[in-house]
Amino acid sequence: MPRLILFIAALLSLLVLPAGAQTLTTSQFKIEWQVSNRFRLFADPSFFKLHENAWRQYLLHVDQQGMASDERDSFVARTSVIGSEHVLNDRFIAFSAILRQNFDWRGWAAKGQDALCYDAKKRTHSACGGIDAYVMPQSHAIEMWLSGQNVPANATCEWRIGGQLVAQTSCADRVSGSGVALPYPGGAEISVNVVGEPPIITEARVRDLLIAGLGDSFASGEGNPNRPVAFSETRRFKNFYPLRRQNDAGGNAQWTDELCHRSLYGQQLRAALQIAIENPQSSVTFLDYSCSGASIADGILGPQTYVERVASSERSAQLAAPMIAGGAKDSQLYRLMRELCRDAPEMKRGIPTCPGSNFRRSLDFVFLSVGGNDIGFSNIVAWASLRDSVSTTIASFFGATVSAKEFAARMRDILPDAYAQLASALESSVPVTSAGDGVFDPSRIILTAYPDLVTNESGEICQAAPEEGDDEDRYAANQSLDMFSSWLTAQPDRLAKVREQFLSLYKRMRDLAGDHGWTFAGHIYADKMFEGHGFCAQNIKRIADPAEQLMMPCYGTAERDTQTCQSSLSGKEGKWRPYDPAIQNYPYALRQRWVRTFNDAYLVINQKVRDRFGKLDEQASAAVFSETTGALHPSAEGHAAMADSLMLTLRPVVYDMLYGDR
Repeated sequence: MPRLILFIAALLSLLVLPAGAQTLTTSQFKIEWQVSNRFRLFADPSFFKLHENAWRQYLLHVDQQGMASDERDSFVARTSVIGSEHVLNDRFIAFSAILRQNFDWRGWAAKGQDALCYDAKKRTHSACGGIDAYVMPQSHAIEMWLSGQNVPANATCEWRIGGQLVAQTSCADRVSGSGVALPYPGGAEISVNVVGEPPIITEARVRDLLIAGLGDSFASGEGNPNRPVAFSETRRFKNFYPLRRQNDAGGNAQWTDELCHRSLYGQQLRAALQIAIENPQSSVTFLDYSCSGASIADGILGPQTYVERVASSERSAQLAAPMIAGGAKDSQLYRLMRELCRDAPEMKRGIPTCPGSNFRRSLDFVFLSVGGNDIGFSNIVAWASLRDSVSTTIASFFGATVSAKEFAARMRDILPDAYAQLASALESSVPVTSAGDGVFDPSRIILTAYPDLVTNESGEICQAAPEEGDDEDRYAANQSLDMFSSWLTAQPDRLAKVREQFLSLYKRMRDLAGDHGWTFAGHIYADKMFEGHGFCAQNIKRIADPAEQLMMPCYGTAERDTQTCQSSLSGKEGKWRPYDPAIQNYPYALRQRWVRTFNDAYLVINQKVRDRFGKLDEQASAAVFSETTGALHPSAEGHAAMADSLMLTLRPVVYDMLYGDR
């Protein structure tokens, strides 16, 4: 018996000794942690992880290019978002010539359409436990692990947050899951120890940035729905153009917010998401109110008419399908105040304010994209696109009476007062601060510039037919709108004048932003980031790729490869050219152009007018040209580039906020 006791004692000593030998010390090991879902608009942490992994994959690709350290860092700073976009949406395995086997032609946002903290019916950020839970998080789920050489995988570690045991597992395991969360905003102490040994400890606190996005279609993601439309193999319009696979309301493109044509591809959202990706111990709460068609007076400060339409009994172009009008409180500023303020906002001199300044939280940033619609941006585009021969009714409908000269006059006479009105409203109502004193900081208002949309792959202005004629299809700019060529054309002299106005608008916005103390994010124009990627640009080396084609697919034949199908040559016999829209329409695949053309708008959004019963009204849709909605807006790649531009301005400020005291 004594020998047995001695044997057992010796055996126990062998089991205990390794644990004693594995005491953790701060000189050998370090507690690492990161927030699991750092972009809180995404309800599903795996959806955030998809984007984080895409960025890391892009960084690995860049690291293989042999750049010097400074060159590499500068390149990554300018291309992080669009690099991630290429990883996520390329038809080919990223940075290769190998086609993906399970490519989702709908794009990455299709996976997130139903996994957001935005309630599309209520049009509030309340889908994840209510607005209080979203704006004022109580905690953040985190992931913890040990770093260092020879982490003791065979030992068992105890992990505690705020003194509470949350996990007991191998010391080599990453710890996450139920109960593994840091309280917010105070944070807590994280400790870890081998069972029976003293712990190592670190203080941990999440910094959650609250960002609001306000603005127009260049912020909302117009032209890039979360789920694009699909087309039929057999059904055709006029016997040769594509028709939807499901030609009813159920086949419509899907958006985060349908009335606003707001999607996950918008530049402001992508920039806010990138902040979250790059800063693992922080998180971003994003409030997005951007809306296609918004101006300062009609959209941000007051109600607007939306780009969605409803059919009426009238059949004239002006009245066949009026735009849906918002109610008295349907402004972006009111919606923002409703979610920031604990009490119902009060209107003072037409501006929503928070009674007693009883805010849930202050904002860290306001992203702003506005000004184009105030002075007729869409009107000058129409002026450059409509044929001189179209009726005055159609020209008036599109606002094509606004010439480049009139646009310049509006820029001079209207924009200063509009920005001044907005600056006053923001300062009197919105709690955006940079210090604990609660003082309004206008530099946290970030105004973004508009890009140059009219350059070809060589960075030159888009070439178009010098005169209206039968050979227009030989020019890329004209091919991009060939389905609508009976009333649209690309006019080179007018395109040149439009491009001149892009420069004037950039300078005007830059100066006015400075006048109001706003930060101007102008890299997208100043650094020529869209040069070579305008609406007519093509990668000639990949011209056989359907994504590079500018023509509308048609069923039949024509005399030239660049010519749309001719009715006299079409019929029951034939094939789709230059590609089959039912199986080769790739709205989000990589391409040279970063601008949605008129043909693209038809193939991606294909917006239809609905009657008051929810049924599609084809006649009303044709009367108001609804299928061109979204044309001449940035593509998903374009929005990613604009987000990179915004990050170039924003990243130093964010870094100072998060790490300046270290």
